[in-house]
Amino acid sequence: MRSSIVCLLVFSSFVTAQTPAPRTAAEKTNYQETTRHADVIAFGEQLAKLSPRVKATTYGTSKEGRPLPLLIVSADGVDSPQAAARANKLVLLVYANIHAGEVDGKEAVLALARDLAVNNDALLKGCVILVAPDINPDGNEKIGPDNRPGQNGPALAGVRENADGLDLNRDFIKLESPEIRSLVKLITAWDPLLMIDCHTTNGSKHRYTLTYDGQQNPAADSRLIAFSNNTLFPDVTKRLKAATGFESFFYGNFNKDRTQWTSYPATPRFGTQYVGLRNRVPVLSESYTYASFADRVKASYHFVKSTFESVAEKPDVLRKLTREANTPTRIALRSKATAHEKPATVLGFDADAKPKDFELQLVTNRVPTLEVEVPEAYLVPPAFAEAVDTLRRHGIAVEELREDIDLDLEAYRVTEASAAAEAFQKHKTRQLEVTREKVARRVPPNTFVVRTAQPLGRLAAFLLEPQAEDGLTTWNFFDAGIAKDKEFPVVRVPKLGGVATGQPRPLPEDRKKNLPFDLGFLTSNRSFAVGEIGPVTWLSDGDHFLQSKANKLWKVAARTGRSEMFVDAGKLEKSLEGLPAIQRQARGGFARGGQYRMNPARTATLVDLPKGELGIAYFDGTPGMQLTTSDGKKEFVTFSPTGTHIAFVRAGNLFAVDIATRKETALTTDGGGELLNGRADWVYEEEIFNRNGQSYWWNADGSAITFLRFDDTPVKKYTLADPLTTRGRAEVYAYPKPGDPNPIAKIGVVRLADAKPVFLPLGEYKPDDTLFARVGFLPNGKQVFAYVQNRRQTWLDFVVWDTPESSPRVLFRDQTKAWIDDMGEPKFLADGSFLFPSERTGWKHLYHYDPQGKLIRAVTSGEWEARDVHRVSEADGVVYFSGTKDGTNGANLYAAKLDGSGVTRLSAGDGTHTVSVAPKGNLFTDRFTDNTTPGTTLLRELGGGVVRTLDNNPAYAREEYRFGNVERLQVPMKDGFQLEAAITYPPDFDPTKKYPVWISTYAGPHAPTVKDAWSWRGFEQVLAHMGVVSFRVDPRSASGKGAVSAWACYKQMGVPELKDLEEAVDWITAKPWADSSRVGISGHSFGGFITAYALTHSKKFAAGIAGAPPTDWRLYDTIYTERYMGLPDENKAGYDKTSVVKAAGNLHGKLLLIHGLMDDNVHVQNSMQLVDALQKANKPFELMIYPPSRHGIRGEHYQTLQIDFIRRTMLGAK
Repeated sequence: MRSSIVCLLVFSSFVTAQTPAPRTAAEKTNYQETTRHADVIAFGEQLAKLSPRVKATTYGTSKEGRPLPLLIVSADGVDSPQAAARANKLVLLVYANIHAGEVDGKEAVLALARDLAVNNDALLKGCVILVAPDINPDGNEKIGPDNRPGQNGPALAGVRENADGLDLNRDFIKLESPEIRSLVKLITAWDPLLMIDCHTTNGSKHRYTLTYDGQQNPAADSRLIAFSNNTLFPDVTKRLKAATGFESFFYGNFNKDRTQWTSYPATPRFGTQYVGLRNRVPVLSESYTYASFADRVKASYHFVKSTFESVAEKPDVLRKLTREANTPTRIALRSKATAHEKPATVLGFDADAKPKDFELQLVTNRVPTLEVEVPEAYLVPPAFAEAVDTLRRHGIAVEELREDIDLDLEAYRVTEASAAAEAFQKHKTRQLEVTREKVARRVPPNTFVVRTAQPLGRLAAFLLEPQAEDGLTTWNFFDAGIAKDKEFPVVRVPKLGGVATGQPRPLPEDRKKNLPFDLGFLTSNRSFAVGEIGPVTWLSDGDHFLQSKANKLWKVAARTGRSEMFVDAGKLEKSLEGLPAIQRQARGGFARGGQYRMNPARTATLVDLPKGELGIAYFDGTPGMQLTTSDGKKEFVTFSPTGTHIAFVRAGNLFAVDIATRKETALTTDGGGELLNGRADWVYEEEIFNRNGQSYWWNADGSAITFLRFDDTPVKKYTLADPLTTRGRAEVYAYPKPGDPNPIAKIGVVRLADAKPVFLPLGEYKPDDTLFARVGFLPNGKQVFAYVQNRRQTWLDFVVWDTPESSPRVLFRDQTKAWIDDMGEPKFLADGSFLFPSERTGWKHLYHYDPQGKLIRAVTSGEWEARDVHRVSEADGVVYFSGTKDGTNGANLYAAKLDGSGVTRLSAGDGTHTVSVAPKGNLFTDRFTDNTTPGTTLLRELGGGVVRTLDNNPAYAREEYRFGNVERLQVPMKDGFQLEAAITYPPDFDPTKKYPVWISTYAGPHAPTVKDAWSWRGFEQVLAHMGVVSFRVDPRSASGKGAVSAWACYKQMGVPELKDLEEAVDWITAKPWADSSRVGISGHSFGGFITAYALTHSKKFAAGIAGAPPTDWRLYDTIYTERYMGLPDENKAGYDKTSVVKAAGNLHGKLLLIHGLMDDNVHVQNSMQLVDALQKANKPFELMIYPPSRHGIRGEHYQTLQIDFIRRTMLGAK
């Protein structure tokens, strides 16, 4: 009784007398009882309420569903791994009760957590302590008197196994128990650098109150093993004795004649040995079962605290050791125990039970008996996904191959396969003997790739090697693929190279099913843009291409996928040393980034330097150099075709730099302000050059540049007012509105040799009535050509200047029944003839012209379009192009004879095929997509079949969501035209119910939104989950069915579009499930216009959301508007009848207007004029302005606004 009172007094010092701190069951009962699971939970909750330095949480559940408690103890409330990293805290973990009869650690760590928190222990200054006191709560609750026979208290204890009969300390490889899975998940998330596992042991009679152990398995990093044995444990031994008077030593047992001290097998099924393979420091604490319960708890308490204090005093030592414990070049798979060189003294008892010190061999030195070199990666077949899931539960990064690729491999052939006669932990463990052989083969997509150059590469290699004494093979994960004299399923990749990979499906326990599309989905910015592998850049040999994979640029053999690094990052980084303006860290990031602006020879790259300067760096390590020393931003930087110069625009002038001499030459000098050389003004950039402001072009030998000079002096200015600064800010720029003067453009030619620009004469073309849609040199590099159009864009002349001084020579004029667009660049042939794309018949086709502009023939024809030319084989007399011959809403690759005699389809399957044809014309990449298939990319033989898959793009994220069914269809018009449409139904659609219908459209000319291509359209899915049928439909002018369809809107944009939409409404509301009183519509930009137009010119729509709408075409820019509407003075009636502003008084339905205040494309003026007109007409409406937004509007508020409006107007929500 007296000793118990002493122990109680000792432990009372752990609790501040004035603080009502929780006490463990052991403390409350004078060490007669152990804490039950409910008490553990209550202890943590009470402690968390008492101290802000504790967070009580859980990290999983047991087999029987009990929560696994975790206490996070820190000085400053750190409660997450991210917060610990930000605070630079050393994370340490202790866990206990893995064998629920061994209760000492549970009591000790609970008391320790309390005392650290309540006393604000100095240990917490630099550490976060994770305490998992009850790893095996199910075993803890199966309490009884016979569970730990011979143990010196408490009378009742739990059982060793979990509820499934598994020994949790044998589960660290197979991870079958929820308890150890959860613990490993916790370890992966927090990444504690040191972990203590608390046990109680019996075994040999000795005089140690506690024994300990660390990493023994030689597969772990030898420096970590040495640190534990030579530094950590000697220090902790001294600390423990000083604190308690207890002796401690390495865990073990005497042999029979007490000449050796031996230990347990060093296999990583045990937690301590497992942690070492994670490159972290493990510590095993084994209190001695024959000591009193109170002493065991006391020893465990101070051992844990002493260990934490030892490493916390020099945290950088532990950080450095674990940081440097990288994946080894060789790894031990099997080992044996040998004696250390020096004998050890062990405190024991003689045969008469009297204390005796034994000098003996310490047989705990594990040496390898089998080692292998570690490859760059392992490949696991898809059939063994369970093994892969286990790897991922360990925290090992696993990728999934997305391409067919030929690789050099090392395969194992099984020579012996044995299995244990008896089951252990429900497994008949396996052992294999194998031989290794080199093989080369094609590896298919969906194969799992496990790289070893990762933080857990050491563990990955050990688990996957078939001869590892405790790997996945041991635990039967590969049994289905094991047979004598057969190949082992997992193969090694000595050198992996560049491979296209993606993330596998989530783990089964993490997979979500039937997730709804809701507002949270939209505001999370999640999408199903699934990270497709990047496009290829063909090299001139036609057999290789460049491709970026994992942010590295590879040269890839097209047919096999074999690759080599195109850029040696080390050499490039060496070259970057010649650019001292780039800091060392930035040099490495750039060199390894994989994104380069290469010269034509692909031997060097441009480099952006501070203050807007430019440099060049070389892939072979040649010292880089700074190319510019001039102030100001350099725009549109390009190499000359020969690679000897670069050109750029600065402050409205065009410059060139000779790379060899670094001499900068001003090719123009009059630019600046309203004069722009080589750089398009706003309206040209937006409406002619497809938002690419570069307007200069090299000739073939790099000796001259032709460029456009823009004079915005006559262009009227528009002012945007930014109210978000204290005094406001005006943004003034040239923006011509219909009927206003356009910028005056001139074509200049300048030779680098003399830097004297010459402007080409226009002849009879009037500067104020002339647009240049395309400019360039003919292949000879001397003659300049241009597409010249009148302001109204009703014709296009192909014009050539033979010399800079000569008059323009018109080769031919192209015209249509309405407007004419630039359909693309001419494709010049060797004899000077060329292919020219035109919509003259109402369908885009290719026409062959001779060098003088005489039409030879139409190469393609019919009611379909030849859209993009990829290659011309003059030898074969064939042009390869993408077109719509087999479906106007998709695209395929075709070959057409230049003599016009026939067209052959080369791509296979419906849908949309985006292709890239090799220079030799023998191969092409084919990115295929349709309504149900995200982009899948194949390499195909021209005229043949599939060579290999380049990207299977599985898009697993789709599997988590419950998609409403999407139906692609055509809506018949009264005149026989078929509108392309898609209906998205609610997931639980019931045709006997009534549903509101929401129409989404853009409706602009030549701008289809319904295509034979994958489009998940999250907004429409959100509507479907709300119970709204989403109806996407393109009026004929936006159908993509040739210019002949688009011409319907000529000089009356909005009128025929609305007529088509009204017929579409009639068609869908004729369905018994469609509610004709609840039809809404929305769109942005042109779609915003058609929405506002519909609500002011029709009564079929109950509500609409008009985003950034042009509300009167007089308010938009010249080039776009006049192309379709003509000049206001010449088409006043057309402008009037398409004006939303003028029809504001006819508003029918509920209108929500949305606009960005700083919209420099469709000015907020459009919405404000409509607002004014609506107010004057006393019409109710809703308005939302986003002050900083330009034409595009994003963000949670924007998404919420639209969804709430639709809920109110379609579903009656308040």
